[in-house]
Amino acid sequence: MAESEVTSNSTPAKTPHLAFTTISNVKLHVPVLLSLSQPNYKKWSRLFLLLVRRFNLQGYINGSIVPLSEDDDEWLQLDALLHGWILSTISDEVSDLVISSVSTASALWKVIHDLFHDNKNARAMQLEHEFRTTVKGNTTMAAYCQHLQNLADWLDDVDAPVSQHQLVLQMLRGLPVDLQAQTSFLQFQDPLPTFLQARSALMLLDRQRSPMGDSSSTALLAQRPGVNSGGRQSSSGDSGGPQHGSGGYHGGGLQHSGSYGEGGSSGQRNGYGRGGGRGNGARGSSDGNRDASIQ
Repeated sequence: MAESEVTSNSTPAKTPHLAFTTISNVKLHVPVLLSLSQPNYKKWSRLFLLLVRRFNLQGYINGSIVPLSEDDDEWLQLDALLHGWILSTISDEVSDLVISSVSTASALWKVIHDLFHDNKNARAMQLEHEFRTTVKGNTTMAAYCQHLQNLADWLDDVDAPVSQHQLVLQMLRGLPVDLQAQTSFLQFQDPLPTFLQARSALMLLDRQRSPMGDSSSTALLAQRPGVNSGGRQSSSGDSGGPQHGSGGYHGGGLQHSGSYGEGGSSGQRNGYGRGGGRGNGARGSSDGNRDASIQ
């Protein structure tokens, strides 16, 4: 009876056969690379199971669909395809540990599950300690919240899930003293906000605090262009107005302003521009005076 049930279960898998074999890139359906260094086992396994359930292939993963014989080509083909899907969505560090010990998709699935659940009690103790002692410190609010979420995901991977209530309270507990005073109202809300709601409130408070420091900088920047502009106007006024209009072309006055001083002295030396013209005029005037005295 059990054998007939397995056979009947394998029949529906033939229908989506052509459909799922057209998947050329399984990573489009499972965009998570399973890694030992990331808390993503639960996410990866859920996405992968969604994919195989979509095509009624979960029997090849849980072992409920078995080959009818040793040379059941159709079963071997489907099993090899799922085997390849799994290997293409795990990192090299994971595949190096599991690839040589299994020959079917269901065996590979079980080995990966065991790999991420071995010594789970010891790992849970370590992760829980890190979770309870995490504080914001000098990290950004976004990084602080994300780190707590990652720790919660890791704990979930080792079957020690953290509730939303615990996650929110730890997030508030790890804030600096000044922020704890401003966010104390959150812990008295009933029901307690979810993690995403509390995170949004903290991010908003963090953004409201940062413009207080930026406003003084903005005010200083607003003043500095005025001072510089005034300084330039005063400088150009000194070099332009008085020098051009009051006979300041003889020497000293032109050199108070950098560009005009250089231009004036250059003009006087070379006979170019204003400096040159006025220099020539001055020399012409003195020559005229000498001619008048001779006469």
